[in-house]
Amino acid sequence: MQLVVENIAKSFGIHEIFKEVSFLLDRGEKVGLVGVNGGGKTTLLRCLLAPETVDSGVIKFEPGLRIGYVEQGFQGIGEGTLWQFLVNAGKDILELRQKMAELEKQVASAKGAELDSLLAEYARVSNIYEHADGYNYENRIKIVLHGLGFPENEWDKPAENFSGGQKTRILLAAALVKEPDLLILDEPTNHLDIRMTEWLEGYLRNFKGGVLIVSHDRFFLNNVVGRILEMEGGRLQNFKGNYDQYLAQKEIQMVSLEAAYEAQQEYIARTEAYIRRFKAGIKSKMARGRQSQLNRLERIDGPERIEEFELKLPPAPESAERVLILEDLSVGYGENVLLKKIELVLRRGEKAALLGPNGAGKTTLLKTILGELAPLAGKAKIGNRVKIGYFSQSYERLDPNQTLLDNFLTEYGYTTEHTRSLLGGMLFHGDDVFKEIGTLSGGQKARLVLLKLVLDGANLLILDEPTNHLDIAAREAVEAALEAYDGTVLLVSHDRYFINEVASRIWEIDNQLVNDYKGNYSFYLEEKAKRTAAAVAADTGAKKENKAVEKENKPVKTKQEEKQRRYSEQDLEKLLAKVELNIREQEAMMKVLEKQLADPANHADLENSARLAAEYEQMKKNVDQLMLKWEELMAVSEA
Repeated sequence: MQLVVENIAKSFGIHEIFKEVSFLLDRGEKVGLVGVNGGGKTTLLRCLLAPETVDSGVIKFEPGLRIGYVEQGFQGIGEGTLWQFLVNAGKDILELRQKMAELEKQVASAKGAELDSLLAEYARVSNIYEHADGYNYENRIKIVLHGLGFPENEWDKPAENFSGGQKTRILLAAALVKEPDLLILDEPTNHLDIRMTEWLEGYLRNFKGGVLIVSHDRFFLNNVVGRILEMEGGRLQNFKGNYDQYLAQKEIQMVSLEAAYEAQQEYIARTEAYIRRFKAGIKSKMARGRQSQLNRLERIDGPERIEEFELKLPPAPESAERVLILEDLSVGYGENVLLKKIELVLRRGEKAALLGPNGAGKTTLLKTILGELAPLAGKAKIGNRVKIGYFSQSYERLDPNQTLLDNFLTEYGYTTEHTRSLLGGMLFHGDDVFKEIGTLSGGQKARLVLLKLVLDGANLLILDEPTNHLDIAAREAVEAALEAYDGTVLLVSHDRYFINEVASRIWEIDNQLVNDYKGNYSFYLEEKAKRTAAAVAADTGAKKENKAVEKENKPVKTKQEEKQRRYSEQDLEKLLAKVELNIREQEAMMKVLEKQLADPANHADLENSARLAAEYEQMKKNVDQLMLKWEELMAVSEA
């Protein structure tokens, strides 16, 4: 067991953060920690790193456990280049290298028993060094840097000169290259684009140590973790499975708790009525007996519903059918062309998501559409009667020196009462409205901007990372509002779950071009896989033709040479066909299970629900193994 947490509690003054928190984390286990912003998740992580700070309870780590921690923010970069910072992150490895170098010097001049002793010590230290994979340390750094989007020409750049988002990635890289036994990550996908997030998912799945992750990225949690810890109301609950499986179990739990609570309340009401009726009559003894039963009854607390802000988008004003027209459009800065030859039309009511790596030109394209940047070539035209509502990552419409109340009174001129009512709908109650905007969190600022979009009455919403800094409940509220919205939406987001729920169209930036996929994110992934497979097949066909020509021009191989081949062409074709059939069969069975998992009736029995989830996960593993086999066979056929 890598980590044991038993009944810990933490308060700040009279404010209780959490109590009676207990959980275990095994070696190799990947666990997600979820909950509303301000619910105590980050405080819990900090308590794990400093067990002496808890008010009560026990935190026990496996002896000698190496911990890697990445917090939100980018403190602790220091001086030196990016490469130096990451090399120095492996303090243990550097110390072992120094020790080995010192021993090598001593061995050169030692004799007899002293030499034997030094050689034994050198063998011991080098064994530890090899076990820590010290010989591969620089290579690990290269792999991590490439994976997190740092090209080699940036490795000699001073680490302090990178942006805030890049510094966060640098600290993540420093934790990963050390290969600790336990990784504790607080919002690791912040500032990562989709490609980097996917790389991190793969890295963590293959990581042999334990992982505890605080994240609001639901897609990420689905792909990485096998267990969810939920922090709610200062208490921790444990759920087996990924995020989607946690949601299903949570819903079953809430329904069961509500039913049990209502049944008990009905019983209490009936019993109290009986006691009132007969407490003074011939049945008074029975009435007293029932009163005693009530006194001993363990009361069920009603399910707590977390207060959520409600975002309602009004009906969109009428606009032209063609809301946004991009004609032979190229965007960028001066000689630096980021995107070119864009030919796209966004029609009324469509919701498109613009995808691409950081720096590919997403925000530049949005600014060009908004008229803040001139096109390098072509046109970006807005349709008739189109009013744009723009959500910016920098929250330009919020004066940091104004209070919430003053900001909205100044911009909209509503009465104080009406303004306070609007802000209350976004969870700003009482004296909250007198806070200066500059003191608010990113999530709170995002809520204010979203409220302004509602009040503006726009019919084309252009949203640049609207879910940044929002917790899962808030993201779901935004999703629901945009799904119900009858206007047009163009959004940039790295939240794949959010994109999948909202977008009906995907615009993917690839090699300075924008590819159009008419469907949600899941459709985009399927279609992209098909296009990739078709390209591979075409390339394979071309290679086979070339091989056929080469074969005609080559001398006939001897029987001995033929035997050296692992498979004959006929065997390969048969095996490939068999593997492809198995893949199709497994995928078909997965679709059946997906329907069963989506059916609420199948979740009435928790055991049955868990069985279905386990079967589905096993089929996923089977498909992954079959795909590896298919790739192996394809590689052999192309050799």
